[in-house]
Amino acid sequence: MCRTMNVLSLFLGALVMSSLVSCGSSDSDVSRQDKIERLLEGTYELASWNDGADEFSPPDVKGRITFYDGKSVFIMHNSIDLKNLTTLAWMGEYQLVGDTFGYRYTNASTFKTKDGVTTETNQVPWTEFREFTVTEVTDSLLKFEANGGKQVFEIGVDQLIYTDFAPANNVGSGSGFASRVWNRISDKP
Repeated sequence: MCRTMNVLSLFLGALVMSSLVSCGSSDSDVSRQDKIERLLEGTYELASWNDGADEFSPPDVKGRITFYDGKSVFIMHNSIDLKNLTTLAWMGEYQLVGDTFGYRYTNASTFKTKDGVTTETNQVPWTEFREFTVTEVTDSLLKFEANGGKQVFEIGVDQLIYTDFAPANNVGSGSGFASRVWNRISDKP
């Protein structure tokens, strides 16, 4: 009886240990999801704003973007053209489902000043989730792509870079290329 209990205890111990090892595998979905969230979540400050060959930086254009716990906040002041100032304060949400990242804005305030007259609109830029496919996840790089690679997010430990190779008028100057470089300033909102 005692020998049977010892063998049974050893068997159950081995079974528990093997299940713990497989749960902790670096290839598990939980680990992949943790890597994605660790690299995505945080607050970023705009470092450069490129439209084609034109490159701008603070104080001409400045902003912050935060991704945290399914929520996003985007604030931007664009004074590149002093006759046409723009301030955006957009709040929204994001979701990670399998290998799909999507975000949208659910509340927006856009202020435009032209010739000394300021107008405000509260229309969100789009209502559906803009979806991106997760194409790469490592300990130091997260990459999302949409529209056949025409829109790309590359998020590292220190930076978020958004590149649009076919920007619409609301993203870039229509130059055929737009890039935004954001430096991570915090892992939290």
